[in-house]
Amino acid sequence: MRDRIVELAAVRWQDGREAGAFQALVHPGRPIPHDAIRIHGITDAMVAGSPPVSAVLPAFLQFCRADMLVAHNARFDLSFLREACIRDGLPMLDIPIFDTCALARQLLPTARGYSLEAVKGVLGIGRGQSHRALDDARDCLAVFLRFIAMGYTPVKPRRPLSHGEQVLLRDLLAAMQARRRIRLAYRDGRGRLTTRDVLPLSWTEDDLVLEAHCYLRDEVRHFHLGRIQQAWTVDEGEEASGQQ
Repeated sequence: MRDRIVELAAVRWQDGREAGAFQALVHPGRPIPHDAIRIHGITDAMVAGSPPVSAVLPAFLQFCRADMLVAHNARFDLSFLREACIRDGLPMLDIPIFDTCALARQLLPTARGYSLEAVKGVLGIGRGQSHRALDDARDCLAVFLRFIAMGYTPVKPRRPLSHGEQVLLRDLLAAMQARRRIRLAYRDGRGRLTTRDVLPLSWTEDDLVLEAHCYLRDEVRHFHLGRIQQAWTVDEGEEASGQQ
């Protein structure tokens, strides 16, 4: 992933009111692309004296630890957060996550678009500076609360990952980012434990499924996180392993 985080922000909602806010500009370690500046308005000059994300991330993760997390187009934002956690060896958030973009597609089926701005327009929510992180966080919260007022009842999604699953996922995503072959000890649908070499290609957050090229079958296969017993790096030149 070439892009980097330039701003982190979140608001905490507790007992029917905003109970805290977190906002910090961070230096991405490279020039900010002009296309990105046109979207969020954050320039190189604005982040020139800001710390790197590694200096801010632990405090941000601590602030976000709660019963649940709400984000708009959560998969996109969390991909950046997960990459930063992998680089710094930090555990990713293990709380239920609600995506207001996905909810909008369910609750506003006739909307012409599902960006945060489009959803705010449909709901008559107009405030804040678009694409600045703290204002977007507050607007995302306002959208989520409006959905609840419309009758939506939050049902917590899948269980949080265990510590062991978090470590395993971190290693899988690191291998995927590095385009590195790994060996899996994998329990198939019949309960049989197999060993196979794979090249990770993509990750599906909702289903906890790794898509990878399987050298055993010489084809792209899907591996469920809950069935992966162990994963380790395969040295270059080591003979590919695979047993049915």
